[in-house]
Amino acid sequence: MSQVLHLSPAGSDQHDGRKPDQAFASLQRAVDAGYEASRKTGNSNSHILILVAEGHYKGQTTIADSPPAGTHLEIRAASPTGTAPTFDGTGTAGTWFVLKGATRKGARVTFRGLDIRNYRTAISLNGNRDNVNTFLTGTTIEDMTFDTIGQVAAPKSPPSTAAIRLVNARQNSIRSNRFVNIRNFKSCGNLHAIYLAHHASDNVIEDNDFENTCGSPIRIRDSSNNNIASNNTFRQADYPAIFDEWYCDRSKNPRCTKQSGECPSWGNIYSGNTVEHSNAKAMSRPVLVHAPQIRAGCAAPDAVGRRPQAPR
Repeated sequence: MSQVLHLSPAGSDQHDGRKPDQAFASLQRAVDAGYEASRKTGNSNSHILILVAEGHYKGQTTIADSPPAGTHLEIRAASPTGTAPTFDGTGTAGTWFVLKGATRKGARVTFRGLDIRNYRTAISLNGNRDNVNTFLTGTTIEDMTFDTIGQVAAPKSPPSTAAIRLVNARQNSIRSNRFVNIRNFKSCGNLHAIYLAHHASDNVIEDNDFENTCGSPIRIRDSSNNNIASNNTFRQADYPAIFDEWYCDRSKNPRCTKQSGECPSWGNIYSGNTVEHSNAKAMSRPVLVHAPQIRAGCAAPDAVGRRPQAPR
């Protein structure tokens, strides 16, 4: 089954979304309508295409909770050659799009051709950090712009930790996007353009542009293995590393909150990237491992791979 739904700044959530002149106004309503129809049909290969018309969408946030099995939700610009539709958090909205819920076999999401700006966080893929088998998979983020993300967009909010956050999210693709002005006013070093945490493994990050970041642009944490960052360009990166790995060791840090404990990450590759006009340490040595020791109870490197690799 295939559904095509329309979104427009001039739309209404009282419409049915099936034609441009009956477009929805909010992405949340479009996502809910698409998932509801997919559940009713019980089709395991449903495709929901949400076409976003040009224009300005202000203050919207969307939560996609437990997508139906096999459903492909695609959210993209209605006109690939026109001006990108803009979702503007206006400094008051928290996270533009949150995907969460238990694993749903074959469910996936695609974002393409949109401009997301002035949010504390842009996209959060929230698997279960405490249950390794409850994960999300199959998201594609492509040809997107993420501009002014973090506390810089919402000064009255707490500091952000990510523009794009992946928690126990695997086999996702982040390609050909632009990240610019990813900053906090406080704890700026803790904000990452892409944050891979808690079993976020086998993801591909390639052909992206990063500009004006204050934390490491790509942070890897807690058993997030076999991720690849290649052919990306980094400019004006303040932090002394571009691609770094860390985990919270409860034996040394009383502020760690994961009850089962965290472990190092292995097999992550940084290859063919360019770093310009950035922190001198980041330019000379972009890869950094913050906690080289292996905590008791964690798998040894020969069992699951290798630590982050230096440039090739």
